Amino acid sequence: MMSILEQRQIIESAFLPLNCRCTIEADDCMTLEMRAREDDRVLLRVEGIQRSELSSSRSISQLVLRVRQQLATHEVESSARQMSAMA
Repeated sequence: MMSILEQRQIIESAFLPLNCRCTIEADDCMTLEMRAREDDRVLLRVEGIQRSELSSSRSISQLVLRVRQQLATHEVESSARQMSAMA
């Protein structure tokens, strides 16, 4: 299995230019926080990612894809709420 540092570096760099913060909990689960560059607000938080499931570049790529999809869905919903509030 890859080291924690390798996993963090790969995942965090995959989300550039967003600020991705990867933390590892005591139970060896990972939490990702996606933050906006301009104001550092949390855009998305994903918890409970098992490090043991991230043993290959393929599994990390699949995680990145899922999180990007969640982030895109979240941004669309957020934009829709803003439009409703302005109407």
